[in-house]
Amino acid sequence: MAVPIWRFILIYVVYTFICAILIFISYNILKRDIKDRLNQFLASFFLFIIFSLINNFIYASISDPSLEYLATFLHILSVYFITVAGGFLLLFIILLYNPDGKFSSSKYQITFLIIYNMVGIGSFFIEDGVKINILQDGTQLYPVWNFFFFLYYLAILVPNIIVSLIISLKIYNKFRIEALAKRMKLFLIGLCCIYYMGFAVGLTNYLNIPLLRNIFTLTQAIPILGVILIYYSIGRTLKHPFDLNVYQNQNNYISKLNAH
Repeated sequence: MAVPIWRFILIYVVYTFICAILIFISYNILKRDIKDRLNQFLASFFLFIIFSLINNFIYASISDPSLEYLATFLHILSVYFITVAGGFLLLFIILLYNPDGKFSSSKYQITFLIIYNMVGIGSFFIEDGVKINILQDGTQLYPVWNFFFFLYYLAILVPNIIVSLIISLKIYNKFRIEALAKRMKLFLIGLCCIYYMGFAVGLTNYLNIPLLRNIFTLTQAIPILGVILIYYSIGRTLKHPFDLNVYQNQNNYISKLNAH
């Protein structure tokens, strides 16, 4: 197996480090209260990113030119995992904003996730959406997306980004106590860092410009920072839904945050 050096660094060094962080965070979130829905959704967001990264390890190791189709399928599977992860994150934010709304119902949550899964599965049916070439010497080249695959990916990603940021900003604006507002600000910054990774993955695979890919590899500290900020700001101390309608409890919540 021969892998270009920049791709080797990205997949087998950077992604391994990110996986280790995500596994640690997911474990701590679920260990705290595995039955809590918010914990489940936030941990699922991290877990599906882990699935995507592990899948990258697998398909990047394929060096047989006759297995190009398998490498391509597994790459699209990684994109699917990222799509589903985005669905869990959006559902988490919706419940964070309104824990007693329609999406507090299991029926709405399951329907939402089924729709997101179906949308993600649609990427498998885009003709020649992804191409991965494996040379005779076993070198696997970078995946390249065609325009329609990239457009489909953006059609899922961009609405998710817009809705997530709008709802998160509403949560931020409702807090009148500085400590809580600061936590939400860190969460917003973390979201932007994570969405940078999502957008950069699609853009680099579509444009297929070596310099752009190298820049993306060198800026992997950004999504790592995003994961840490999301966990530190909310995930580390989340024990029950934010009840934004009960502001008199904010002082109690601050004392819980400071206790950790």
